[in-house]
Parts: sequence; C-alpha cells; structure tokens
Amino acid sequence: MKIAFVCDTIQSELGGGVTAARHVVNRLRKDHEVTVIGADAYGDPRLTLCGFQLPLRAMREMQFVMARPDRKALAKALATVDVVHLQLPFWLSFAALGEAKKAARPVVAAFHVQPENAFMNVGLRSELLYRLSYRFSIERFYNRADAVVCPSRFAERKLREHGLSVPTFVISNGVPSDVGGDRGAREPELRQKFVVLTVGRLAAEKRQDLVIRAVAGSRFRDRIYLVVAGGGPREAELRRLMQKSGVEGELGFLPRERLLNLLGTSDLLIHASEVELEGIAVLEAMQMGLPVLVAEGPETAAAELALDDSFRFAGREPRSLTQKLDALLAAPDKRAVAGALYREAAQRLTVEASVSSLVQVYRQVAGMRVEPEPVH
Repeated sequence: MKIAFVCDTIQSELGGGVTAARHVVNRLRKDHEVTVIGADAYGDPRLTLCGFQLPLRAMREMQFVMARPDRKALAKALATVDVVHLQLPFWLSFAALGEAKKAARPVVAAFHVQPENAFMNVGLRSELLYRLSYRFSIERFYNRADAVVCPSRFAERKLREHGLSVPTFVISNGVPSDVGGDRGAREPELRQKFVVLTVGRLAAEKRQDLVIRAVAGSRFRDRIYLVVAGGGPREAELRRLMQKSGVEGELGFLPRERLLNLLGTSDLLIHASEVELEGIAVLEAMQMGLPVLVAEGPETAAAELALDDSFRFAGREPRSLTQKLDALLAAPDKRAVAGALYREAAQRLTVEASVSSLVQVYRQVAGMRVEPEPVH
C-alpha cells in the first residue's frame, strides 16, 4: 500500500503518541511505501515542513514541535496514496484532512491526545473547556475521517460519549521490538535496595509528585531507591520535592538502554497518571515481567491493565498508593507471580500485531481486499 503518515513531530523522545508513531512507521515501511509528513520527517519518501513551537513554557520544555501546513505540498504528497493516517489532531492534520477530502483519499485518524492532557499541560483544569474541546475536535476532525483508531476501549468510549459517529477500531499502541528478553542483572549499588520505577513526561497529569510523596510515607522508605524517568516542564519542581522529602533516587531523562535495564531489574513500576489513553510505560514494564501498580480514575485507561485490585490504587491519593506499595514490597513471591502473568498478557500486545491490525483498517477504508488474519 501507499500510505501518507501525518504527524507534526515524530523523532522526539517525549510523548507516547509520538513514540508509538515512530514504531508504527518503522514497521509499516518493511512492507509498504510510507510517506512521512511533518516537521522532522525522516526516511524516504517524506515531506518535511517548517516547524514551530507555541509560545508556551510547557510546550518548549516538552520539546514539542508543530508543523506549519503547506497546502500545495500536501496536495501533491496525498494525490496518489491509498490512505492518509492522521496521528495528532493539530493544524497540520486539519489541513491534511482537507486536502485528502479534495483528492478523495480515505482517512484514518488516531486518538492519542485527550483534551485533559493538553489543558493540564498549560495549567488549566476545566470540565467546560474539556467538553468544548471534545465537541470541536469530534465535529471538525474525527467525524470527518473514514475511521478512527483508539488505543483502548476506554479511549473509544470517551469519543462515543462526546458524539463520535464514524467507525472505530481499538488497536493497542503495542510494545516495541526492543523490549523483552531476560530481565538482566541489577546495577551492583542497587542490589540491597527496593528499586521502584516511574516512567513518563514530567508533566502535571502524570503525577510523579504523588509517587514521591507516597514513597516518603512508606515504611520501607529507607530501603527504596526511586527512579523518576522522563523529561518535561516539572523537572526542577520534582527535584526539589524529592530533596525535601528525603527520598533517595534519581530523576530525569534516561537513555533507552538504561531505561530497558531498569525495566528488567526493578521491583515495581508505579504509574500514577490521572489522564491516560493506554499507558505505553505500563505495556513495556509488563513485557519485561515487571509488576505494575496503576492509578484508578475516571480519565485513565491504564488501570484496565492491572491484574487485580492489589495492583490498583486510588488516583490522587498518596495514602492509598503507600498502602498498596508497602503491601507489594512485603510480598516478593506475589511480585514474582504477577511479573510472569503480566509478561504473558503482554505477548498479545506487540507493535507487530498492532501494525497488522492497522493495515487491515487501511485496506477496509480504501476498499481493498482485507487479508485473513495470520494463524498463530
């Protein structure tokens, strides 16, 4: 197939939707011709557009670059493709949607950005703003696509609740191929510690502050080494909180190799985000056999991945997290069993499987023959 994959920025290391896009494109290119369109498009074919950043501190610190649409260039790039994939609901994708409609090209839109995410990143919490944003994006964007891809049932429900009427397909972001294998050896200086890991952008909705406070209140506090992996606008604030709380550990962006080593050797991953459409960090931990302790809440899908209630805590409540954390750290056999069960569950959630399902969606909206699913 000839696919146009539209994504403002695709080479950044920050943000699940962007990371997922890169893994999908790399796998698609093994079997299909994929034109990447964006500010930092890579490979061939591609259309590289001028990039810009919104004059907002949060956007700068997350290194998020938006692409400025070039209507003529977009029309040329989309004229002969079989399907157009729109990854993010921003200016570039709105323009590409318009040009795709003019050229009668089928469009698949992905749902990777919750309004709650966008507004909380700039310090705004407002149910009215969230509702208006959903209404606008669904009326002007998602309902104009031929199909919408959602990373979880939760994500699909959110769009339906706000008026989505076009066909939807639930397809996980998937676990990248570099995640897996043996758990490896722990770093020598950490062998006498409980290593607790949390991974994600250092942004308000990810709630690393809650994890730090919960660890500070743990009865195992003096034995815990907390790794807060990620980059973003709250880095300085979270560093101060760790120091003030007396929590031992480290905080900041980690190279991929070090992160994978920690996913393979830590005792527990905590995912406290209160706004989440799936939770790529949780998927990667599961694939590595690392037990996950996940926040429950009305705006997060990640809790759906937890084994049972002992691996869920009440979101926004550090006391609930501390209680669940202490119970799991005191139960090494339970963590070992859980790790094996999580790894087994993750085997079905690979990028390979997700791309295979996505290609079937492309074929369906393009009116092509849908290939039978491979027999495993």
